[in-house]
Amino acid sequence: MNALQSALSESVEFQNPEYLTIVPIAGLLMLFGVLVFLLRLRLRPARTEGSIYPWVGHIKFWFIVTLALAVLGVAAARPFWVYGASSFKRGDVDVAVIVDASASMWVRDLGPSRLELGVREALGLYTQDILTPGDRVALFVFGTTALRQVHLSSNAERFVEQVGQIQPPDQLSGDAFPWDSDIATAFEHVYQSLDNQDRFDSGDEEWQPVERDDRVVLLFTDGDFAADAEQVVRLDEALVEFRRRGLAIYPVVIGSRTGADLDIVLQDFVRGVDYDQTLEADLEGIRTRLNPEGVGMFDARSGGGSFILDNANLSSGSFLRNAIDDHRAITFQLIPAEDKQEVWQWVVLFAILVIVAAMLLY
Repeated sequence: MNALQSALSESVEFQNPEYLTIVPIAGLLMLFGVLVFLLRLRLRPARTEGSIYPWVGHIKFWFIVTLALAVLGVAAARPFWVYGASSFKRGDVDVAVIVDASASMWVRDLGPSRLELGVREALGLYTQDILTPGDRVALFVFGTTALRQVHLSSNAERFVEQVGQIQPPDQLSGDAFPWDSDIATAFEHVYQSLDNQDRFDSGDEEWQPVERDDRVVLLFTDGDFAADAEQVVRLDEALVEFRRRGLAIYPVVIGSRTGADLDIVLQDFVRGVDYDQTLEADLEGIRTRLNPEGVGMFDARSGGGSFILDNANLSSGSFLRNAIDDHRAITFQLIPAEDKQEVWQWVVLFAILVIVAAMLLY
């Protein structure tokens, strides 16, 4: 309703808006009439049998005259209708993008690495015009820990720049980040970060999260999570918080079903320089593969859906577009054009009809 009122206000213009000052004057006269009417209503004698009362008495006629005055003031302002097309506009959305940058995502079992495909799909949010001006997007990258790379904003250039920089580290020694996929930590970090930003934007220290339907979480991962009992409990609690805030999760699961040995990622590094023999021994015998079951509970718990990208030629663009558009509010809008039609004659006619009706009933 507010959107419709806004559209109408933008489509009605006045050639002589100074005459609109008559409207508040008529309002004051109307208020004066109301006070007199209430006073007379309180002091008037009781009705007697056989007396004749007009449908529109002196005071009520005053109301009609002041109404006509207001209408004539609007007519004197020469209103005209600026009309064009009408359409339904989709509202804006907030999108939290989570990219799994753990070591299993470096595997090239589809040609390009899983991480490269995840980056490609995330960039498609803008290259395929899935996100539009007014939409806000945040970027989170996780492995053993989770990092917020871009806070929730409509700055597309910042998002594209940071997504393009997601890649394996130059060296593997001394860095525990890539060797695990702690999805529980990632989800905790996402909703807590959004809460902190919402609290700051509201300016209210007593702010509390509420359920919203205009926010989406996109997860780019291979689903190859290794979670212990403690992480499973934390993940369950995080999903409860997601549900409380209306955050639906839409995973894009990347990788081949046959998988590959994890130590194959060491081929891109120099032994003894970028990593040591201890790491090589730790990775030996570990196999990684596409694991859609790893994200299955996200669909059921958050009300989202998932897309399996098990071929480099596939694209999740249509899936992501539908997922995001499902969370856009639809509003009615009028699109102004150069065509104009004066409507003051109709306003004057309405005022005359009001006066004539009052005189006939007086």
